[in-house]
Amino acid sequence: MADSIVLWLEQLMTMPIFYPLVTLLIILDALAPIVPSETVLNLAGAFSGSQGVPNVWLLIAFSLLGAVIGDNICYLMGTRLVTFVDRLDPESKAGQSVTWVRRNMRRRAGVTIIVARFLPWARWVATIILGSVRYPWPVFFIYDTLGATLWAFQTVLIGYLGGSLFQENPLLGMIVGVILGTAVGALIQKSQERVFEWVDERRGYSRL
Repeated sequence: MADSIVLWLEQLMTMPIFYPLVTLLIILDALAPIVPSETVLNLAGAFSGSQGVPNVWLLIAFSLLGAVIGDNICYLMGTRLVTFVDRLDPESKAGQSVTWVRRNMRRRAGVTIIVARFLPWARWVATIILGSVRYPWPVFFIYDTLGATLWAFQTVLIGYLGGSLFQENPLLGMIVGVILGTAVGALIQKSQERVFEWVDERRGYSRL
């Protein structure tokens, strides 16, 4: 069973269309963060680490391309979706992301754009809000591209690390890669919250 899964994945990931599909998936994830593109990239990175395919650098490049395209489409859609964002339940995951983005955007827009790329709902909300308030697009593009670059390298290479540790057992390597990627993502979210809180306290800002 495990060998069949590995064989099927190898056939999929060696197809020429695989890289464009990765780009398309990430664009769709940026527009509607329902399908977790991070998990797919962790998985592909882990398979690359254990089997040598897909090419890890092409995977990062096509991931970066999809992230930048998707985020900029969201930015352009901002003026049309701001009403929808305002109506989100503040207790929902998306609503909490709205609160986080708006609180931090006033104080540290550039850092928020970069960090939000690592948080599925936050990156969607951030790009929508920035578009709706006409945040300067060239500045947004620079910060977003930087965040997308860091995100693509981190997401793929964490999976690659997990896969390379278990080259004799590709399926286990993929599982470890996905777990590592999920753990690092959660750690990034918690770390940025603590850092922002510390900075606010140092500057005398209220957390409310």
